[in-house]
This record gives sequence, structure tokens and C-alpha cells, in this order.
Amino acid sequence: MSKIVKRKVYLTFPEKQVTEAIICDMYDQFKVKFNIRSASVNETVGLMAVELEGPDEKVTQAMKFFQSRGLKVEPIEMSVIEG
Repeated sequence: MSKIVKRKVYLTFPEKQVTEAIICDMYDQFKVKFNIRSASVNETVGLMAVELEGPDEKVTQAMKFFQSRGLKVEPIEMSVIEG
């Protein structure tokens, strides 16, 4: 059994994916918990800061799933103050 991890990432949705329920699809497939920390979405682009939580290999699979659906996935660097 793998350890439970939390990863914070930025997801960038290109115009064609802005209206798709990609995060819900990810949850249905991998059961990785998600917490949308912030979001800015319009007709041409969507930007989200998301915290993913689950078994390490499932979180990795979820991030690969986002990429396979056309999203850009970037880790959010933790500041020294955050820990």
C-alpha cells in the first residue's frame, strides 16, 4: 500500500477544454480527492490551483490523466513560510 500524499498543482485549461468536466472525470476514474484552492475561468482559458490527495501512484496517474486530456499541469512550489 502506498502512502497518502497531497500535491498542489496549477491546471491550465485550453479553450476547447474549458467547458469539460475533466476534474470530475478524474475523480470518477482514480478516486483522488481534490480541493479547488482558486480558479479563474473565461471563454478562452481556465486556470485553477488544485490540491490533490490520495495514494501516491493514484495522484501521479491523475496528473497524467489531466495531461492526456490537454491540460497543462504545473506543480505549485511551497514557500518557506508554508513549510
